[in-house]
Amino acid sequence: MASERGTARVPDALRVVAREHGLGARKGLVQNEPKRFPWGGVLPVGVLGAFLGWLALSYAIEDQREQGAWYYSLPLLVLAAIPLGFVGYVLFAWLFRPRPPQIWVAWYEHGALWHVDRGGTSAYTWDEIASVTRQDVKVTNGVTSATTHRLTVTSEDGAEIVVGDEFSGIVPFAEGLVDAFSRARVPRDAARLEAGERIGFGAVDIDVSGVGQGSRRIGWREVERIEVKQGRVEIRRRGERKPWMTLAAPGFPDLPVFLTLADALRRQHES
Repeated sequence: MASERGTARVPDALRVVAREHGLGARKGLVQNEPKRFPWGGVLPVGVLGAFLGWLALSYAIEDQREQGAWYYSLPLLVLAAIPLGFVGYVLFAWLFRPRPPQIWVAWYEHGALWHVDRGGTSAYTWDEIASVTRQDVKVTNGVTSATTHRLTVTSEDGAEIVVGDEFSGIVPFAEGLVDAFSRARVPRDAARLEAGERIGFGAVDIDVSGVGQGSRRIGWREVERIEVKQGRVEIRRRGERKPWMTLAAPGFPDLPVFLTLADALRRQHES
């Protein structure tokens, strides 16, 4: 299990609760990582402050010895105090910052759970989970770019398990959990559709007759394809060059489930 490399000892509560809920074998595990002290930004400032302080003291001693006026070097001492004060402030803020609790999140054959150190453990089977949402967003400042990752598992009773970049190995963990949940959810939602239900996926919903948003709907015979392109979900209508509807892919709940069911319904109406 690649997402479990480098983790600390796994609390026994995970094994006990997983067994009680019949979750089966564990497939993935992540834990939040404590933030490291920002040496890369603080150390150069500290070195500069120490150098300026040494230089200022050297001049002050020399001025006192030769002219009896150490305070001639006072401007340089003040200049040295600025970076040293900054380093002191950062150290103080770091040492006395609130410590976030240690959290473990795991997914299994038949569900997922999370455990908070010195707190509780919550477990849910796939049927007890309302939605699974990934939000991978690329952020660019004009020079460099980075992708932030966020996975939200929402239970039927409204509780949320949120896994972000502070959890080491979030990408393979999220991919595995989403795939397992989708494989378990597709047959269930397909049965609901056959029973005549309309199923919502955030801003859009589907039923056996078509797809849409509120009163704006089209039938499956009119849908040419639904695809994910450059971070967008595009619903394309036959004969039209532009997408009939465009939705953001990041934050789209149960996106693989939606795509699988929509494609199956579209193919049914083609025949």
